[in-house]
This record gives sequence, C-alpha cells and structure tokens, in this order.
Amino acid sequence: MKVLWVIFGIVVIVGAAVLFWPERCAPEIKKREPGSGIPEGREDEYSAGLEPTQCERPVLYTLHTCRHCIRLKEYLAARSVFVQEVYLDDFEGTARQALLTTLRRYNPRGSFPTLVLPDGRCVVGFQEAMVKKLFGWED
Repeated sequence: MKVLWVIFGIVVIVGAAVLFWPERCAPEIKKREPGSGIPEGREDEYSAGLEPTQCERPVLYTLHTCRHCIRLKEYLAARSVFVQEVYLDDFEGTARQALLTTLRRYNPRGSFPTLVLPDGRCVVGFQEAMVKKLFGWED
C-alpha cells in the first residue's frame, strides 16, 4: 500500500511540473516592470524576440493586421511547424524599440513578417520558395 502512495505522489509531482513549468524559449526571461511596454504575461515572447537564436523553434516577428504574416503562419501551421510568434504591435515604448532593433539585425528594412531560425537564417515576407528552401522542403 505504501508503494502505491509513493507512486501516486511521484505521478502528482511530475504531472504538476509538466502542467505548470513555463515553456521557455530564451534562456533568461526578461522581467516585466510597470511601464516597460511589455504586456502582462508576454515576457517569454519578449525574451524570444530579443534573442531569436536562443529559441528552440523559429521566431516569427509579426503584426496582427499583416496579411502576409497571416498567410505565412497558416502555411507553417499546415506543415506542423510551430513558431514563437512575436507581435510587435502589442509592445510599446522601449520594449518595442528593443524588438525592432533585434529585428533589423536580420531584416534591415524592418518589414513583416520576418522569420528567424535558431541557426540565424531568416526569410522576409511570405515567399513560399524561400521558406521551402530554408526548411529543406525542396521538391
């Protein structure tokens, strides 16, 4: 009977860790401070946007109203590619400026969408041929 309680306890602890452990993209999460321009609960997204090559999955710099961004997200989702989306229009002030500075390292024009892979390669806009080449999906 004690063995069952021990197993039950381990299952509960592991289950809680899986459910409540934050999925971290960048190794160090930037803390949100009042007036920082980082929306509450979006610290992971902000950290990934500042350090896209430290993220385990591709980082997509995007805007809510950008039709090319929406098409690229749909295209990637249809191919089961999960990305860390960074919606720049949700950030304000210095947080937005910091994200734009990082974005311009990969895309000097600062246009959207910009997709950055963990190895630093990127594609700007929704260019299906370039995305296929970037992921090695050549026909």
